[in-house]
Amino acid sequence: MAGGWMVWLGRVTRALNRVFMLLAGMLAVAICAIIFYDVLMRNAFNAPTIWALDVSRFLLVYLFFLALAPALQTGGHVSVDILEQWVSPQAWRRLRIAAMTLTLVFGCILLWQLTRSTVDVFVRDELFPTAIQLRVKYVYWIGPVGTLEFVLTAIVQLGSAWNASAPRRSV
Repeated sequence: MAGGWMVWLGRVTRALNRVFMLLAGMLAVAICAIIFYDVLMRNAFNAPTIWALDVSRFLLVYLFFLALAPALQTGGHVSVDILEQWVSPQAWRRLRIAAMTLTLVFGCILLWQLTRSTVDVFVRDELFPTAIQLRVKYVYWIGPVGTLEFVLTAIVQLGSAWNASAPRRSV
C-alpha cells in the first residue's frame, strides 16, 4: 500500500515538474527578449527603458523557483558521483539515501522559512522600492510553491533510493 501512494506521488511530481520546466523555459526566453529589447533601445536609439531590469529580476525569481524541483528530478543539482567508483554498491546506495535525506531536510527548512517570509509579506502588503510599482507578495508567492514541489520531488527521490537495490558493477 505504501508503494501505491509513492507511485502516485511520483507521477504527480513528474507531471508538475514538466509544467514547471516548460514555464521556466518560457520565462528564460522572455527575460532574454526583455534584456535584448533594453540593450537595443539603449544602444541603437539612446532610449533606455526604466522597466526592463525590474521585470527581468522579478521573472528571474519565478524562473529559479520553477526550475528548482525539475533540476532535482533530472539530477541537475550539484552531486559528487566520483565516489561511486571507490565504494561498494551497497555503500553507494547508502550514500544516495543519506544525500536525499539531507536534501529533504534542506527543502523542508527552506519551505518553512520562505512560507514565513511570504506570509509576512502578504500581511504587510508592501510595494517593491523599484521603478515598477509592484506588490512584493506578487513575486514572493512563487517561493513556497516552487519549494513545496522541490520537497515533494525529494520525497520521491528518497523513496526511489530507499527502494532501489544496490547497483551491480560490471566486471
